[in-house]
Amino acid sequence: MKFHSVLLCFLVSLSVGSVKAANPEQNLADLMSPAAKISANFSQKLFDADGFEMDSSSGLFSVARPKQILWHTTEPLEQKVVSNGKVVWIYDPDLAQVIIEPAERILSGSPIALFSGNLSDIQRHYAVAEEYRANTAVFSLVPTSKTSLFKEITIVFVDGVPDSIALTDTLSRKTKIQFGNVNLNPALDDTAFDFVVPADVDVINNVR
Repeated sequence: MKFHSVLLCFLVSLSVGSVKAANPEQNLADLMSPAAKISANFSQKLFDADGFEMDSSSGLFSVARPKQILWHTTEPLEQKVVSNGKVVWIYDPDLAQVIIEPAERILSGSPIALFSGNLSDIQRHYAVAEEYRANTAVFSLVPTSKTSLFKEITIVFVDGVPDSIALTDTLSRKTKIQFGNVNLNPALDDTAFDFVVPADVDVINNVR
């Protein structure tokens, strides 16, 4: 599975809070609402339906509301996915290629909506179950749309801080993303989410 297709389906606002409400949808919204910005390291692994590891990558990311993203894969091959909330740039240095997409088309209607902490979006698009183990909260989300790319999304918080995300696609492949060095509300300028297209690269511009 192409990395950015997974990324753009869930990113944009990992955040923290305290669980207060009596239903899982509200609890998830409460956990995702408070932090406007976050940065962290990540390690990602893709497993096939039998549990065998197919691919792995690592890097760092920053996100800010409402839909600003900087996701920088550094290993094994460099890739950048950047969104300023209006457009998304997908840059593959090894291919010398930049793909430009409208953020609304790429991000709307996907699991990205739940990272806004918007309760109505969560209730509209997902059936949510929750489980608590000591200082760990685990939320399992099943998309209600039959056209969703994923069968299930699992989000884990430890001490109220996002710890990991797992996405199971319609072919039963699972992408597991582990976070480290999570920094809540870091000092991030909006320019961090702008992208300057390098010279001498192919540009595929799908923004109309």
